[in-house]
Amino acid sequence: MRTLLILFTATVISACSNTPTQTGSNSTLAPCPNAPHCVSSVEAGSKHITAITVTSAEQWQLLQETLLAMPRTNVAERRPNYLHAVSHSAIMRYRDDVELRYTPANNRVDVRSASRLGYYDFEVNRERIETLRNQFNTTKHD
Repeated sequence: MRTLLILFTATVISACSNTPTQTGSNSTLAPCPNAPHCVSSVEAGSKHITAITVTSAEQWQLLQETLLAMPRTNVAERRPNYLHAVSHSAIMRYRDDVELRYTPANNRVDVRSASRLGYYDFEVNRERIETLRNQFNTTKHD
């Protein structure tokens, strides 16, 4: 019963908006919308999440491979220093946009993950980026 209530609530909340999130470019990530369903390393406050450190082009490639190996995640756009992927939720098939922007001079990958639908994301986007960070850090040391 609790699961049905959660699914119903998520469906009602997500019906509030169906506009895909804006995405960035090689030089910048799109800003997070006002709704609390986005995290970004270039945002301040509660939407902030730490960027990922990479020390080489090989690690940048490994980070991209790590993201794309996550369940239900596919490339939407790829450029030399930028990756836009779309992740689908397992049950409701909601789409989230995930962006990585690599700055080689700073050994930094800025990250952004945002839900396309709804208002709240129940921390799904933050958890996705932290899972990516943990899997990448584990893999790069193997």
